[in-house]
Amino acid sequence: MKKPTIYSMALVLAMGASLLFAEGAGAQDGMAQLPDLRTVVPLHLQIMNKQQREILRFSNGVANTGDGPWRMRPRFPVSDTLQTQDAIQEILDAHGNLIEEKVVSQFEFHTEHSHWHINGIALFEVRQGSPDGPVYGGNSLKTTFCLIDWYKLEGNSNTPGRTYADCGGSYQGISVGWVDQYHHTTVGQQLDISGAPAGLYYLVSTANPDGIFIEKDYTNNTAWVGFNLTRESNGNPKIQIISRSPCDSPGLCGERAPNR
Repeated sequence: MKKPTIYSMALVLAMGASLLFAEGAGAQDGMAQLPDLRTVVPLHLQIMNKQQREILRFSNGVANTGDGPWRMRPRFPVSDTLQTQDAIQEILDAHGNLIEEKVVSQFEFHTEHSHWHINGIALFEVRQGSPDGPVYGGNSLKTTFCLIDWYKLEGNSNTPGRTYADCGGSYQGISVGWVDQYHHTTVGQQLDISGAPAGLYYLVSTANPDGIFIEKDYTNNTAWVGFNLTRESNGNPKIQIISRSPCDSPGLCGERAPNR
């Protein structure tokens, strides 16, 4: 396994976080219900030619398969769109009582989407030869998201209705059993692969890439798609999906993801 020391340290941190919040919960007679952030296998890969650039576009989903919601709020009311705001993660118990809160990131107003995003949600990379291969041509993008309950991961959920439905309120998040999906037509769902030679590539997507958000397991956040890139006689690129990362469920494989 690549970088076992990093993964081991992440696992220790996750266990430590669980113990810490469990101790803090004692006074409120509740146990911390931590989220678990999982990347759905990227979907709808396609190459678009834009202003003489070759753009790889794709749909990306982040699921919560943990015990509690991934729940975020700004420190102050989000009224001034020119200023960033601290993003505070709230940890709840099984009864919805607040156990702990911590500043983990920032809210930033996304002008193209006209709503508030949270920094550091996901990392997109194009790697060459294998999922652990070198990042091709600097094709690495750390991106922001607005977090909402978009669709149910397996067609059902512990939370039957949407708790987080928009990006303009006091809270953003993903409920247990739900996915936030960004469609391939959305601004930012892309990487520039102009001039890439024919060969084998992997689109690798990782949720919580810096480990800044508190969750149950930091070692299961990555999913990938392998594709062959070929070029026609006129030089235009074509891609063919050939493999994907292992999945724990049909939903994490993207089988029920909408093509919105």
